[in-house]
Amino acid sequence: MKDKQDYYYWKAKKEGYRSRAAYKLLQMNRTFKLIREGDLVLDLGATPGGWSQVAVELGAKVVAVDLNPMPPIDGVTFIKGDIMAPETLERIKEISETYDVVMSDASPKISGKWTIDHLRSIDLARASFNIAKEVLKPGGNFVVKVFQGEEIQKLFGELKPYFRFKKFHSPKASRKRSAEVYFVGKRFRKI
Repeated sequence: MKDKQDYYYWKAKKEGYRSRAAYKLLQMNRTFKLIREGDLVLDLGATPGGWSQVAVELGAKVVAVDLNPMPPIDGVTFIKGDIMAPETLERIKEISETYDVVMSDASPKISGKWTIDHLRSIDLARASFNIAKEVLKPGGNFVVKVFQGEEIQKLFGELKPYFRFKKFHSPKASRKRSAEVYFVGKRFRKI
C-alpha cells in the first residue's frame, strides 16, 4: 500500500495525530491564520479527528460532526450526524448559534469514477458551506476540501461573494497525485 510509504502518514503516527490530514491544516493555518486561540471551531466530516486535534492544540474549542463515530478528544464535542441532513444543523446550533471557523475535510466514498467522485465532493463542499452560511460569525473563516474538476470554478463563483479573501490552496502535505484542493475563505460576510 502506497500510504505506508508516505512521509506524513509516518509523521502522524510518530507525533500522535489521528491522520496525516493534521499536517494539511497545520500548514494552511500557518499560511492563512485561520484558527486563533479562544475560537469556537466547527469541524465537519471530522472522523478520525486529525483536524480537531490540531484546532484544540491551537487553543480552540471544537464541535466535530461526522457520520462515523470518533473516539473522544479533550476539548471536542462530537455530534454523530450527516452534514447533508437538516437535523444535523439543528444539533450544531443547539451547542452554539455562531462559530469563528467552519472547516470541512469531508470526503465522499470514492467510487473510482472521476466525474462521480468530483461531483460528490462538490455536493459535500456545498453542504458544508450551507451550514457555514447559517452559523459562521461575520468576519469568520471557512476552509473546505473539494476535488478538482469541471464544477470547481462554478463552486468558487458561488462562495466568492461571501468572503473578503478567497482562494484555492493545495498544502504541501496533500499527496502529489491527489486531485484535492482547499477553498480558503476569510472574513465572512452575510449577503
